[in-house]
Amino acid sequence: MKPPVLELSGVSKTYGDVAALADAGLVVRRGEMLAIVGPSGAGKSTLLNIIGTLDRPTSGTVRIVGHSVADLSDRRLSALRAATVGFVFQSFHLAAGVPALDAVADGLLYGGRPLRERRRLARHTLRRVGLGHRLYHEPHQLSGGEKQRVAIARAVIGDPPLLLADEPTGALDSRSGAVVMELLHELHRAGTTVVVITHDRDIAASLPREVRIKDGRIEHDSTVPERADA
Repeated sequence: MKPPVLELSGVSKTYGDVAALADAGLVVRRGEMLAIVGPSGAGKSTLLNIIGTLDRPTSGTVRIVGHSVADLSDRRLSALRAATVGFVFQSFHLAAGVPALDAVADGLLYGGRPLRERRRLARHTLRRVGLGHRLYHEPHQLSGGEKQRVAIARAVIGDPPLLLADEPTGALDSRSGAVVMELLHELHRAGTTVVVITHDRDIAASLPREVRIKDGRIEHDSTVPERADA
């Protein structure tokens, strides 16, 4: 059995009197591909922020590649996040006027690598996602699907063990969305652990593992057998 990339135990997050996440437990092992699915307001964004170490839980334990988040200073946590987690968002987050090559190279901006090396790796990664012919195109010259592939390339250029994709097809038409999902499958087959956060039940059902969240609680995990009395 492969070691965990992510471990959540008894994790809760409250904002005042509102419990956004309650007693969540989740283990994701290296090389898995899974969906975290639920309706709007279910707690997906809160869970994403905690998994990605963008926020700390109110209670419970979060471990990323064996490191307890509670034991790390903000600076050390930022360094761990940069080395461990790649993020892909629905809205791409590509700066206007910046060509794809430099947008992807910026994924290594905080790693201390020289610009020439960052661009070399960015060129290789863009070719990996099928955009070797779009290296110098700016966002306004790219289709929605191409923008998302640039965003994915930026997220994986440092070869993080965990890729978090938040509604990666939400801003795309069905054809472009299918291309992006196939790319995520390809990355998974190459060894990347992929977690897709989505409200789309069809996407969730198409992945090897499905975790459903509702009202801040994980109500179903397809890797855990259902109790006979549930």
